[in-house]
Amino acid sequence: MLIAVAGLTASATTMAADRISYNYAGVQFVDQDVDDYDCNQDGLRVNGSLELNDDFFVLGAVSDLSGNRGCGSETVRAGLGYHTLFGADSSIYGALSFENVSVDHGESDSGLVAAVGLRGFVLNKLEAKVELAHHTAHDGNTVLGGGVAYWFAPQFAVTGDVGLGSEASEIAVGLRMNF
Repeated sequence: MLIAVAGLTASATTMAADRISYNYAGVQFVDQDVDDYDCNQDGLRVNGSLELNDDFFVLGAVSDLSGNRGCGSETVRAGLGYHTLFGADSSIYGALSFENVSVDHGESDSGLVAAVGLRGFVLNKLEAKVELAHHTAHDGNTVLGGGVAYWFAPQFAVTGDVGLGSEASEIAVGLRMNF
């Protein structure tokens, strides 16, 4: 992850160009560990983003995870974000979202998610990101996340993400399509 941050920072001294897209849809297989409940759950997440103009975008995600010992959850998230260029192939962003977590056995909860991050190309076809997010639902969860997207075609990428949280951690692999 440090290599990705160094690559993103190094691109800050060059002329800005628009390679990072906030118009995308993706699907991922997610494996998540929830600490408080000794719960290991997995399933699918569908996510996406749509630019409203040069600065603002809307984002959303729906997850349906099931797991051991009766644990599982469905999460729906929608929000608004702002991004700005950071060098030739990078952007800095911030987002505020509303999230509803409906657990299979237990109390459901809703809350806000505040996130800041950095996305950019570290190689010609390899995009990387680093993000810090705080979720207020349930007992709260602060997550340091990172990920990569390998663009094997101009519109399509294979993705891999990891999130290390104070209450829940996850890994995810999937596909993304820019439009």
